[in-house]
Amino acid sequence: MVFDAGADHPVSLVGLSGRGMAVAGPHAGGWTAQRDPRPIVEVLASGTGSNDNRLTLVTTVAGSKLRFAGARATGPASVDDGAPVGGTEPYRLEITQFAPYDQLRPAGRPLDSADPAAARRLAEAADPAVSGSGSGSANATSNGRAGNDYAVNAHDCGDCADTPAPADGLTDGLTVVSVFEAFPGLSAVRAYTVLRSPKPLPVEAVSSLSLTLPLDANGATVDSSRLYWGDNAWAVENDWHCAPLRDTAVRERNQRINPGESSSRFALSSASTWSTGSHQPAGIVEALADGSADAASTAGRASGSPVFSVMWQIEHNGAWEWEVGENDPGLHVTAFGPEYQDHQWFTSLGKGNDFTSVPVLFAVAAGDWQHAVGEMTLQRRALRRAKAAELGRLPQFERSQGLVVYNDYMNTLFGDPRLDKELPLIEGAAKAGADVFCIDAGWYDSTDGGWWDMVGEWEPSTNRFGKAGLAGVARVIREHGMGLGLWLEPEVIGVKSPLAASLPDDAFFTRHGVRVCDSGRYLLDFRSPAAREHVSRTVDRLVDEFGVEFFKFDYNTIPGTGTDHDAESVGGGLLDHCRAYLDWLDDVRRRHPDVMIENCGSGAMRADCAQLSRLDLQSTSDQCDPLIYAAIAAGAGLTILPEQQGNWGYAQQEMDDETAVLTLASGVLGRLYLSGFINRMNDTRLALVRDAIALHRRVLVEQERLVPWWPAGLPDFTGDWLTAGLRPVDGADASADASADVAYVTVWRRDGLPYVDLNVPAGRTVKQIFPAPSAFGHAPQARPWSVERVDEQTVRLIVSDDSRPSARIFAVR
Repeated sequence: MVFDAGADHPVSLVGLSGRGMAVAGPHAGGWTAQRDPRPIVEVLASGTGSNDNRLTLVTTVAGSKLRFAGARATGPASVDDGAPVGGTEPYRLEITQFAPYDQLRPAGRPLDSADPAAARRLAEAADPAVSGSGSGSANATSNGRAGNDYAVNAHDCGDCADTPAPADGLTDGLTVVSVFEAFPGLSAVRAYTVLRSPKPLPVEAVSSLSLTLPLDANGATVDSSRLYWGDNAWAVENDWHCAPLRDTAVRERNQRINPGESSSRFALSSASTWSTGSHQPAGIVEALADGSADAASTAGRASGSPVFSVMWQIEHNGAWEWEVGENDPGLHVTAFGPEYQDHQWFTSLGKGNDFTSVPVLFAVAAGDWQHAVGEMTLQRRALRRAKAAELGRLPQFERSQGLVVYNDYMNTLFGDPRLDKELPLIEGAAKAGADVFCIDAGWYDSTDGGWWDMVGEWEPSTNRFGKAGLAGVARVIREHGMGLGLWLEPEVIGVKSPLAASLPDDAFFTRHGVRVCDSGRYLLDFRSPAAREHVSRTVDRLVDEFGVEFFKFDYNTIPGTGTDHDAESVGGGLLDHCRAYLDWLDDVRRRHPDVMIENCGSGAMRADCAQLSRLDLQSTSDQCDPLIYAAIAAGAGLTILPEQQGNWGYAQQEMDDETAVLTLASGVLGRLYLSGFINRMNDTRLALVRDAIALHRRVLVEQERLVPWWPAGLPDFTGDWLTAGLRPVDGADASADASADVAYVTVWRRDGLPYVDLNVPAGRTVKQIFPAPSAFGHAPQARPWSVERVDEQTVRLIVSDDSRPSARIFAVR
């Protein structure tokens, strides 16, 4: 990262490079600084607003008044060459900027922003080649910096290690600290912003990340860039899309005739606490070499090929927003937690009321979008390991990585557990080889189905499990060599629960003087000591009394915009609750380090990085149709670690062989989450399940050094064919371990042509491993597929039966 720290403008990012890219910086030969770089932070203060009311979040007055005050760089105490990639301690860079109060006063916006004709005159003065005809090549921007020729006041942060924190002496204005953290060996960064002001200063938005993309240095343009984004909804999660940026809302408007910052932007946001309920808090820009010969030469790649990709992901379990917009020229990615316009959030800075924004991750690498996803995968792993180390549970974290869980819910009991139903399932799960048996919703229900609006006490049912009760069922599970798991929805109290009357009002979300109710439930406010004490006591009791080793934490109702009780703003109350909930999770993990915890938010409605950096498993959906689930599983790797993808494998005896193989295949390369009436299976079908588990355990051992891979491109959610796999990390050394060079791919055919082509370079072989041809008798109707080499880059897979959907798993060596 190369920053321009000139005295007459805010600090901006003028250079960025990642794995496989040419090093950025003034000392790099032939390096090109990015024109029109955005400030590295935006601060929307209520009293000053923005310089452009079309771009209220990315042209803020307060952000434009900030000036460089100092920087500090620190590193890990030590870097262990033998530690996993990323280690557990990051490098950290803090850039401090300051704006005095007399600069933070209402004023008219700059001339070039208010008047396009004036902006054109300024641009023409800077570069006579700019004209109103729309032809020619502009090398100037509307702020007067002459493109690649302007002087970059690059600050070398390597000299900052022993510099005192400059913020200590800045007292008469707004101090902003931009923090960047990077784990050793990774091409990814975690960024957030800290605001301080000794006097009251209302702020309505602050960016956690404001990233200017290095298009000029890599021979790319806005026109040659592509955008990737993901949509989510209940039972149709992980629906990812790709489009040329100009085919999205970032339209070409001819900036030679209409100079200045474009108000065209592609923006997504999410409200409340289903952080992934509508869209993914993540996206990717893939920059391709421009069609011109000069641009292709600059990039060192063929015209039209990807030169670099950047991925970002907001690390927050609440409200957020991100946008991709056009500079003059160039592209920026700006990401926020909650803000006022969409989330009713603000904070009034002042003595003792500093503010820290939510973290945002970004990864950058040479090549296409899959390389950026690979880098982000390594970053997520490093964050998980660092969090486990922080909580003092690294050994338990590593042990839980290899456990297989059976859950009685999906396409099985659907929340109606009873002794006569559970005992056969327990025996079947043990025969299959599960390590944990989880009793899902309903274990606390003594009203025969009326539990939805009565939840909250979490006492075992008095009429579902016979005389021995839940304790007796737990004992049977342990006698079969498995650990007990229980479903729990800790953040809600049913309106008919006795606890609704006994807990104080301040234990719940309230607005306008009344409790917030959603679908017959009140929502606990984790800022409240009473709320936290209740859920902590519940978890402790279930662990102590029943020996629970696994919790499935669900979250089926949400509190809306937030709470106005004891909060500066409704959105501020929600943000503080979200952070308090994460603190509570950390406390639970410290007190019960051996207990595994699954994150389930009505499927994957809260599958964000803040939750997943702390928890072991993510339910990827509540989808009951294995054909649709294949699309969900295929896209999960863009935002969820393979070892956390709880993809349901709900094989049934009555399924034909191809369908049983298909549903099991969806989980093997992620985290196979078993369900189904496993007790009804004959020996042949049970053997197929055991084969899937055996392969899954083998993959689990290798996952730490594998990253997601899509050899047929981005999964099309409604497409006939889907592929998703795991490949070794770029540059992995396979000399000491033959398995380090093995990749895996799951291929689903739902309809259409009887074959699919995969990008597999020459010298690599493709072999079917599930169902294994050597175990043909375990699924005799699912005959092996054919594999043909088409050319040096392409392998063709041909199904054995094109009359029905099917799936296979292959090893690539």
